[in-house]
Amino acid sequence: MTIGERIKELRAEANLRQSELGKAIGFSAQVVSNVERGYSFPSTEFVNRSAACFGVPADYILGRTTSRYAVADPKEVSAVQARTKARLAQLQMSLPDLIKKSTLTEETCCDILAGKTVPGIDATASLSKALDTSMDYLVGNSDYSCAIASEDEQDIILRYRQLSKKGKRIFLGMMENMEEEKTE
Repeated sequence: MTIGERIKELRAEANLRQSELGKAIGFSAQVVSNVERGYSFPSTEFVNRSAACFGVPADYILGRTTSRYAVADPKEVSAVQARTKARLAQLQMSLPDLIKKSTLTEETCCDILAGKTVPGIDATASLSKALDTSMDYLVGNSDYSCAIASEDEQDIILRYRQLSKKGKRIFLGMMENMEEEKTE
């Protein structure tokens, strides 16, 4: 795949017209068109600005790597890696199961689990759906791995937060009683 083809593919995925991409990266639509068609070779600035716009490494646009995910902050890498691994263990899910449930390739999943890359928002969304958790949990913004699955669950959480300390203890006691009845 050529540089122009990669730019065109990324632009199409972002639902941008050539003029919109040009405006976003500071180049004319004609320059974008010429690069996509292979009539001209893009400048370093064009490649760097396009990479930043699409959230991919410049090496991806240049064809030096097939990975769309760049390694960024080591803390972010370790959070996504650690939390993805923890959630896999919690769900007793294997790597093939993760690949099957997500829209990610085996290479991408392995790179994320090895801490080689930080997934973009689309990959994080796919991971969170496959792992039945929130994106906030995966990137380290939340300590809770459980995602709210329905309006009823959301209502329970919102009402629980409004309870007094005593009300919360009573509620949790009722939940424990219901759990004990379920196991009997």
